Amino acid sequence: MSERLHSPSLSPSRAQVAGDLIASIAGPGTRLRPDQQTAVAALCDAGARVLVVQATGWGKSAVYWAATAIRRAEGHGPTLVVSPLLSLMRDQVAASARAGLRAATVNSSNVDAWSGIEQDLVGDRLDVLLVSPERLANPGFGRRVLDASAGRLGLLVIDEAHSVSDWGHDFRPDYRRVSDVLRRLNPDTPVLATTATANARVTDDVATQLGRATLVLRGPLARSSLELAVVGPMRPLDRFAWVAEQLAHLPGSGIVYTLTVSDAERLTAVIQAVHKETLTVASYTGQLDTADRERLEEALRANEVKALVATSALGMGYDKPDLGFVVHVGAPPSPVSYYQQVGRAGRGIDHALVVLLSSAADEGVWDY
Repeated sequence: MSERLHSPSLSPSRAQVAGDLIASIAGPGTRLRPDQQTAVAALCDAGARVLVVQATGWGKSAVYWAATAIRRAEGHGPTLVVSPLLSLMRDQVAASARAGLRAATVNSSNVDAWSGIEQDLVGDRLDVLLVSPERLANPGFGRRVLDASAGRLGLLVIDEAHSVSDWGHDFRPDYRRVSDVLRRLNPDTPVLATTATANARVTDDVATQLGRATLVLRGPLARSSLELAVVGPMRPLDRFAWVAEQLAHLPGSGIVYTLTVSDAERLTAVIQAVHKETLTVASYTGQLDTADRERLEEALRANEVKALVATSALGMGYDKPDLGFVVHVGAPPSPVSYYQQVGRAGRGIDHALVVLLSSAADEGVWDY
């Protein structure tokens, strides 16, 4: 494993392709930062192995979009992205249209489209396919798609790569299927693994699984745009009252996280009762169907609601650059969960407020 032992650079023609793509997604004048350019340049080398450990909001997806555009322009095969984040998949498919890339996702919300998408991948009519680790582990998917495509992939991306490691905080057995894909890859296919929450042990483990000389690009995980505050400890009902009283004064629009579905629904009702029509909020939980989740995600993105009162169902992968605040009504069960959730805020603005309303009762919810 190597960690910044060298700094690959993009040729002028490749830099032009990457620059055009980023501008089409993020707007005129937007450019890759030098550290992002280093990652993209490394992925242009045959057989490269790159592990990016960077803070939430750093722009890890911009790296694989730019690398995909370059490699497709040079005649390589499509990119396969393995990610557990459905909201990220939806956002990325939408962004691809602006970038002139053809992307699709195969997950539990679009079963009827699976067959056509798989045929498009095998027929080289897709630039990017995003799949969940559970779908990747499906034997039928392996026979129909991986057997036909693994040898000609232009790029393999493993998102939330800490889930590959037994030492990771969120180890997922289905991620073990990634090792099968790695073994079947054309040796010249580059591999990118990304995470925001890997400690040194997990980083070493993931790099070992990637094999060869893995280039590790690690940056500071602190977010200077976030102002963190803790209020409490408070009684559970007092936390509801605090949110109802303070919500209108919080900057912009944001997310209020609760530990349970019932708390999300009850707190939403309290806010609506207090503010009537003057403040719009909605409850977002895993019990909603896909269409309702997408509708609420877009409502928050468009600032049509002041806040979504959400469980962890609204978490990693949701991207709203100007999200102004995150409030936790109860401490998440781990520091990593907390880091991932507060990482939704302040991605594209200079200042965002993060507030934790703690209570001694939280540990009982974790145990349950």
